Amino acid sequence: MRSIRVTLAKKGRAKYLSHLDMQRCMMRAVRRAGIELWYTEGFNPHPYVTFALPLPLGVESEGEPVEIRLEGDATNEDVFRALSAVMPEGIEVVSVQDSTAKPNEIAFAQYQIVLQNAPGLADAIRQALASGDLPAEKLGKAGRKKALKQINCCDLIGSAAVEETNGAVEINAVLAAGSQQNLSPLLLLDALSAKTGEELKCLSVMRKGLLKSDYKKF
Repeated sequence: MRSIRVTLAKKGRAKYLSHLDMQRCMMRAVRRAGIELWYTEGFNPHPYVTFALPLPLGVESEGEPVEIRLEGDATNEDVFRALSAVMPEGIEVVSVQDSTAKPNEIAFAQYQIVLQNAPGLADAIRQALASGDLPAEKLGKAGRKKALKQINCCDLIGSAAVEETNGAVEINAVLAAGSQQNLSPLLLLDALSAKTGEELKCLSVMRKGLLKSDYKKF
């Protein structure tokens, strides 16, 4: 048994596939590709195919890591070719490589958010991000129950740059991600809209990559 990381791009209409849909899609692709998977032991064995960090619905991505454990002697190149031949429209195999880091090492995600421009919008967003106070309500846990809690989005932003380009406003942000802390780009947009008083018209959201706590690529 050995572990590999399959990196997928998810674009176009595929951004509307839920995490559960993506799991089913990946399992179907693996079976169609004839890849020999390693199964867990015990009463209910199941194949080890795990998405490192589920993607929010409606968000595109250039690199979604999927951890897989294999049996047999298939090489990474074999897996790349076999999966590439069976992936549906909108999902592309970017790379297949040996796993070198664990999913719990993910600390940040890089996002590119494109908004329809409006007079003064870029400056308003810059001021909101620089204010240090960007409140939002996030669903969390209170004991065994789920409850809304107040957060400050600024505490969960590693960096953010705002530019005007081709009639749009582009936000490139590094946001907390992973098992400890997580800020959705969609929640960030809600907070920015409330802070600026502007109705933000989102054109696209793209996750560019995942980072470890030292800001090195996952």
